[in-house]
Amino acid sequence: METPQPMSHRAACAVGLSLALLALSAFACILAFWPAASAAGRPDTVPVLFGARLIPRETDLLLLALLFGSLGSFLHLAKSFTTFAGNRTLIASWTWWYCLQPLVGMGLALIFYVAVRGGLFASAASAADVSPYGIAGVSGLVGMFSKQATDKLNELFTTLFQTMGDASRTDKS
Repeated sequence: METPQPMSHRAACAVGLSLALLALSAFACILAFWPAASAAGRPDTVPVLFGARLIPRETDLLLLALLFGSLGSFLHLAKSFTTFAGNRTLIASWTWWYCLQPLVGMGLALIFYVAVRGGLFASAASAADVSPYGIAGVSGLVGMFSKQATDKLNELFTTLFQTMGDASRTDKS
């Protein structure tokens, strides 16, 4: 068995700086896309990018789910990265995991948002009836616990939808 190669100091700095930029970008985008309060109640469009543009409320909620999914993943990544960097046990083969995990968090948050909006809300409920705080909180948690969520979903779907088709396949994926 091959010995894992430690991550070089330069690569560790690049990954760490990239994670910091990801967090700062997520914070800036969240501030830019957070719906402003309206005196006329809940609007169908919301001002974003510090009031420079109006977008549909549904688009705003989708963006918030993506951003908070990314932020949740960042929190998990930052904890992992700082633990391994502090212990001087960063392994080079994990570089891609650190780079792609925010996208996994974003994707899971988006899927969860669509599932919740499509299945749990009344069909007559509009985007104006959805709290951005609820979407932000759930999306952040989905991003933060994406590993556990994907593992549990895999276990659930493997158990519920078990077929004999995989037994006859030689190349399983």
